[in-house]
Amino acid sequence: MMLEINEQLAAMIITATNLYSQVKEHIKAKGYKDDEFPGNVLEDMSDKVCKMITDLGDVVGRDIINQALDEEEKRSNSPYPKGYVSEDASKCL
Repeated sequence: MMLEINEQLAAMIITATNLYSQVKEHIKAKGYKDDEFPGNVLEDMSDKVCKMITDLGDVVGRDIINQALDEEEKRSNSPYPKGYVSEDASKCL
């Protein structure tokens, strides 16, 4: 079974993760405090980006789960039992 990760979603997670890291580094480098402008605005933005990362992770995870369930359904609906080898294929062995 080959599960695929949507490349667009993966690229969005990478972009959001990079943005999150850059914002955190900027806050740290400037010494901004969380309760003062612009630190509070930047901190709020980094929280939103972090939520975006986790939401995208949930979407990717759900996509992988759906792929696995689809594969399992295909296998369970197969007319052949697990390990079945057709007569034609057995002649090749």
